[in-house]
Parts: sequence; C-alpha cells; structure tokens
Amino acid sequence: MAKSSVPKVGQKAPDFELPDADMKTHKLSDYRGKKIVLAFFPAAESPVCTAEMCMLRDSMDELRDYGAQVLGISIDGPFSNKFFTVNRHLNFPVLSDYDRKVISKYGIVMKNLASLKDYNAAKRSVFILDGHGKVRYRWVSDNPLVEPNYAEIKEFLKNN
Repeated sequence: MAKSSVPKVGQKAPDFELPDADMKTHKLSDYRGKKIVLAFFPAAESPVCTAEMCMLRDSMDELRDYGAQVLGISIDGPFSNKFFTVNRHLNFPVLSDYDRKVISKYGIVMKNLASLKDYNAAKRSVFILDGHGKVRYRWVSDNPLVEPNYAEIKEFLKNN
C-alpha cells in the first residue's frame, strides 16, 4: 500500500469509520454540514495528550459557538479511550484507530513512539474541516511534546 500524504488545505479529508469509547461507530461523513475539528493525538493519558484533550474539553462551549464539533482520535483501543474519557471528563467523542488505518490515510504516522520500536502512533495533528469535508486548516507536529496553538484554532473557527 502506498504511503498517503497529509491532506492539503482545500482537499477533501479522507473518510473513515471508527468506534468511540462506547463502541459506537462514527463515520466522518456523518458530520457533513458541520465544521469538524479532528484532533489526532499519540497516546491517551500521556501528559501532553491529556493537556491537549483537556484544553479542548474546557473550550467546548466556545468551539460549539463557532459551529464546530471536536473528534479526538488515537490508536488506543476503545477500552483505554473509555478510561481516558471518563477519567478526564471529556465532552466529545474520542475515536479508536486501533488498526492505524486512518493515521495512514492521513499520512500522520509517527514511527517508534517514545523510542518503542514499531510502536506507531498518530502525530499530534489538528485538521479543521468545513461542512463539505474539505480541509480548511491543518497543523501537524513531528514532535509529540508540542501542543497545537489553541488561540489560532479558535480564531480560525471564529472567522471561517
């Protein structure tokens, strides 16, 4: 299978179908008509991922005011994500890309997370999609310790 590249601004985001922490399936196409914030993160309950997901949790009212729906996505299994969402009181779906197909489709595979050979996780990434499923904003970090610019994300959602 050819390696996918990161979707560019203006391109249609690859569709997917993933289970949430309660094993309910979510398709990206189910969210057409809404702005979507796809927040890919490397590992549930790790310090930086926890800070990022909690920042999104704490910003949900504002993000909803801008018409946005957040979807968190990691390679963690639904059971780990369940613990994470309950433990951190996350107020948006956290989806499990346990077979790593979606991070491959999006071209955001981080190889050897924390020097664990062959443990491939998601690069910390944020994609904002418009109501037609097109990428309007993208941010991808090669450093799992770097958080996205939350003010920039909010500003983008407010103005688009």
